[in-house]
Amino acid sequence: MPKVSVIIPTYNCAHYLGQAIESAMSQTFRDFEIIVLDDGSTDNTSEVIRQYGDDIKYVRQANRGLPAARNRAIESSSGEFVALLDADDWWEPSKLAEQVPLLEADPEAGLAYTDLRVVYDDGTVIPSFLSSRPLAGSGYVFDRLLLSGFILPSTVLMRRTCFEQAGRFDESMRSHEDVDLWLRICQKWKVVLVQDALTHRRQGAANMTSDSDLRTRYGVIFFEKALKLPDLTAGQRDTIVRRLAEAYFLRGSFLFANGKMKECRQALRLSLQSKGSSLRTWAYYAGSFLPAALIDYLRNGKRSARSMVAGRQNGDAA
Repeated sequence: MPKVSVIIPTYNCAHYLGQAIESAMSQTFRDFEIIVLDDGSTDNTSEVIRQYGDDIKYVRQANRGLPAARNRAIESSSGEFVALLDADDWWEPSKLAEQVPLLEADPEAGLAYTDLRVVYDDGTVIPSFLSSRPLAGSGYVFDRLLLSGFILPSTVLMRRTCFEQAGRFDESMRSHEDVDLWLRICQKWKVVLVQDALTHRRQGAANMTSDSDLRTRYGVIFFEKALKLPDLTAGQRDTIVRRLAEAYFLRGSFLFANGKMKECRQALRLSLQSKGSSLRTWAYYAGSFLPAALIDYLRNGKRSARSMVAGRQNGDAA
């Protein structure tokens, strides 16, 4: 049985998949297996996989989404530890070599994660994702994870027993399914941070409207689920309620921007009921009753004012 199972779910990502696989195969820690779960790809993923022969285990299923793909791949693996790697990300060669001893040395640690380098399609690079996440660290981080998302999937090495006890990825979620699992793990287990950026994340030009819709919708669901976790302290429950109020507001403001005023008001009312009473929430709520033409007029006026200010600033600089 291998010590580590490397889990690579993929869906129509053939262009990048080879780099992810090569980075796994190039690890200086050698006791591992690689499982690629093809979630119903329609591109040439199978051709990419074929060139690696028996070096990887290839599993294909009808498209069911990322959480189900990860769960199925982990079910098909056998390692004591599970390392996640998205098909468009890649690792530094020493990643597993630095993480495995940390989990072996501390039986109370269920998960190890690293910093990561973010690479954008336009060539922009953020050398340290965690430099903007001051709450990231080691130990029992449940309370901090309620306030900040600092554990990303491709950075993670976790114990199989930890994954099984926490309850796997929630296959009903299309966003936040990763932090939903981390939160359940961190309620009972310690985590260990490797501060070096041993993971590279490729950030593409996604459909921002679609992303915002999923992010705000499942952001609400994530905190609603968190509120149902057992054995919460009064302080933890209060933090979750406040974060839930913020999530409702973000959902409401997204719906407002997209002209869905009935749903917007429902989300904002829930925010106000969840300790989310603030001037901005009331302002959006009141604004949702304005005629659509007046809202568009005010938006256009705000954009014109910003353009005018920017033009004056540019003129002054010249």
